[in-house]
Amino acid sequence: DRGLLESCKIFHFGSLSLTDEPSKTATKEAVKIAKAAGAVISYDPNYRASLWDSQEEACKWMRSILEYADIVKVSEEEIELLTGYTDVRKAAESITEYGAKIVLITLGEKGSFVYLQDQQEAYVSGYSSKVVDTTGAGDSFMGGFLYKICESGKRIEEYSLQEMIECVRFGNAVASLCVEREGAIPAMPVMEEVIKRINS
Repeated sequence: DRGLLESCKIFHFGSLSLTDEPSKTATKEAVKIAKAAGAVISYDPNYRASLWDSQEEACKWMRSILEYADIVKVSEEEIELLTGYTDVRKAAESITEYGAKIVLITLGEKGSFVYLQDQQEAYVSGYSSKVVDTTGAGDSFMGGFLYKICESGKRIEEYSLQEMIECVRFGNAVASLCVEREGAIPAMPVMEEVIKRINS
């Protein structure tokens, strides 16, 4: 639906749709349409070995789309695969060299690391959780983060580091609640729960 792509504020996608045709070509085309229309492009390179012919092929395709992304979210476990670095700062910096304005690295119970294109950075601590199921933790974090970005109406280039930290903190709170329940979508919290977690 080109009309939907051309009217969205944020286009978020993951690398799983790059594993095979026709979704691979369709994903790249959708990203190009949304970006040309002025949408913020948000990308979650998510590695699942069983879906790729080889790790080399996965790396090639996961990196091939980075040039279009404004926001890149990657887990600590996947940064070496994507960038060649195990150090979060070096990994984040290398991703901004493709053009990303914001890099988010999720660190599990330790929270998240945010790195801005102008080399500002911060570790944002997580929230204490009684973990039941980690399915959907990264997606719920990103959903919370992008909700705050969309809600503000500001261009991402206009954010101060402190404002960005608040968006990350919100994402951390959403993820901390998601992991306390079974499943992914059924585990998503409501706003009241997120606010209570942030204020606790």
